[in-house]
Amino acid sequence: MMTLGEHIAKLRREAGLSQEGLAEQMGVSRQAVSKWEKGLSYPDTENLLALAALFGVSADHLAGLRREEEQSRAEMEEETTALPEPPRQRRRVWPYVLLAAVLLSAVIGLGPYLAFMLNIKMPSIDNPVTVPAETEKPAAADIGEFALIWQGKEGWEFLRAGEQTGDFPFGTSLAPSELETVTDTDYRAVKLHEVSCGALRLRYTVNGEENASRLLEVSTILSGYETPRGIEVGSSEAAVLSEYGDALVYCLKDSGEVRCRHDFYYAYSPEDAFGTAVLFYIDGGTVSGLTIRAGDDRGSEAFQVDHTSIFPVVNGLVDFTGRAEPGRESTSSAKSVYVALSALLTDQNLSAEETYRHRQTIYENLPLLDWQAFAALGPAGEDTETQQSLLQYLESQTALSTHEISGLQGGAFQVDGWYATWYSILLGRAFAAAPEQYVRCMADAGRSYEEDQMLAIITAHGCEEGQILPEAAEAARELYFHSGALRTEQEERCAKEIYEEIQKMPGTNQ
Repeated sequence: MMTLGEHIAKLRREAGLSQEGLAEQMGVSRQAVSKWEKGLSYPDTENLLALAALFGVSADHLAGLRREEEQSRAEMEEETTALPEPPRQRRRVWPYVLLAAVLLSAVIGLGPYLAFMLNIKMPSIDNPVTVPAETEKPAAADIGEFALIWQGKEGWEFLRAGEQTGDFPFGTSLAPSELETVTDTDYRAVKLHEVSCGALRLRYTVNGEENASRLLEVSTILSGYETPRGIEVGSSEAAVLSEYGDALVYCLKDSGEVRCRHDFYYAYSPEDAFGTAVLFYIDGGTVSGLTIRAGDDRGSEAFQVDHTSIFPVVNGLVDFTGRAEPGRESTSSAKSVYVALSALLTDQNLSAEETYRHRQTIYENLPLLDWQAFAALGPAGEDTETQQSLLQYLESQTALSTHEISGLQGGAFQVDGWYATWYSILLGRAFAAAPEQYVRCMADAGRSYEEDQMLAIITAHGCEEGQILPEAAEAARELYFHSGALRTEQEERCAKEIYEEIQKMPGTNQ
């Protein structure tokens, strides 16, 4: 049978990737990929899931290969480390004497006496020893709809979204399979925890002041973990519709951090659940992932039908009849940017035209973007990560068009908070890369003198923070004094403002 390492190497070659290429896409070193393929180490759970998504194969299959190899290696190590049998001449005879004494005691009725001497507990006739009965499978009536159930070490176990009565692992036998990460939140006393426990991934918060925990999300892409109605990874889409029916809504491909391939997903979130939901990710007519998610600030509106990305299920079928026509949809700038960015980051099948259209949507909406509203569209508790994903995308774009530079400049008046410095660096790099276009976009925007001056200050600050001050200073000097590219008084004024602000930065040659 092919090993996990051999399987990874085969999939990599079929995808036309070198070890360096695979390492770059996975965010690991080439040496790590080499060790995986040689069987010297195994990818952790997160990398295993990423490999499955990248190659379009079953994560359950890859995990099975890893478990078989680990078990085989453990058996080999056990055989090689077993102690040799003691030499015959040193074998002790006392066990045989003890065995003979026990047999003799059974014959002459001295069993209780020997039991007392050897500290062996004898079962009582009135209180016989019994084998613990297997626990019953929890029912939805007892634990609610928003839980995952599985067979643990000592019977059925479950986790449900929301407030927890104890600390992690919340009354289950789960144990971390990777190092748990802990990050700060907007509330000083609350920490966000993320941990992988084999096939399950948990996100929960801990309030240090109130000594309270809240499970935000538990998800899996492997079978063996089911909802209270019996749906698990591998169940058919028909089974989901049969069990949950018209209480479901149909949602376009999720833009959050989803660790499974899917075409779309169903959400079960009745209005009285206030946003708490069960999410069924569907790939090729089969459930490819399950997520139980606690409600957030959006409450019951989180999965409300809007006929643009969320549609109703009627008589077991998705109803698209009320879908809004393109161009007539009433969508906020935050949602437009979120949908476009999500498509660019998660959909690997976009055409060149679709990629261009989504990119333009982002830059067009930057001047009107409400960053807080944009962050709220992401997964619960990941506001900062959602904002970072947009900044990282903007940072990765090069050779900006005039239209895109204008959008980037207009967005400077919407930023506030921790990401303001990051955004200013984007402006500084855009100026250094194309100073003429940058100044021309400033002049054509028709902003007031005060606004242009503020933009010049932010741009100069970004050049300093981005450690490109020398080249930016040279570009500003060349543009203003020697290029001859400035055509209007407005362009000259904008170029002068940037030049003078850059000259004020510490470290600039005066």
